Amino acid sequence: MIDIHIPASLEYKTTNASLLATALKNMRSFDEIAGWNKKAMAEVEVMHSILNAIEEKQQKVTPVLSQEQQEHEAKPFLTKLFDGRKEQKRWLAEQSRLAREKAHIENLIDQFESAIDFTPDTLDDLKELIIECKQQKEELLKEKKAVNAQMSSIRVDARQQTANTNYGNYGKGDRRRIRLNKESALRPQESQKVAIERQVTKLDQIIIWLERFQ
Repeated sequence: MIDIHIPASLEYKTTNASLLATALKNMRSFDEIAGWNKKAMAEVEVMHSILNAIEEKQQKVTPVLSQEQQEHEAKPFLTKLFDGRKEQKRWLAEQSRLAREKAHIENLIDQFESAIDFTPDTLDDLKELIIECKQQKEELLKEKKAVNAQMSSIRVDARQQTANTNYGNYGKGDRRRIRLNKESALRPQESQKVAIERQVTKLDQIIIWLERFQ
């Protein structure tokens, strides 16, 4: 299933986006898709306008913070020492909030644009999409198999190195080094494997969602 997650926002009224996200889950026909795509593209335009408004607010915050810093630096040492700088903290908090809002809306735009790209317009388009998703899944499974082989090789190599260390306490340092090296080598492989599995799960959900239109 193509799922859209709607974040809470103070800058963007998410009512329409939430309705569209719910409608996306329940669509069953190409006519519904056509209507949904039209509304979704219009809502994406609204989100872009909100982004522009946020960026304008961010541009206003930057010089205010700069001015606040200059005024603080101009104060006598003791005054600076006991200055709580409440105004600066307030503007820094606003700066962080705006950055979070912008990131959330950019992510939401990406989710909607992805959903638009994966909603088929015709039966031929649907068949092509399903084939593409299945091919991508096969490629990911091959990649996962290769990662598993690399991880297995790392573990075998570590076991062989451990077998060649001195017995008992004399070899503890060497075995500890081997274990740490093994874990360090496996870490990126494990992260890659998790990422691949997450993509495969997502593709499975999309394929199931697409097959309802056949």
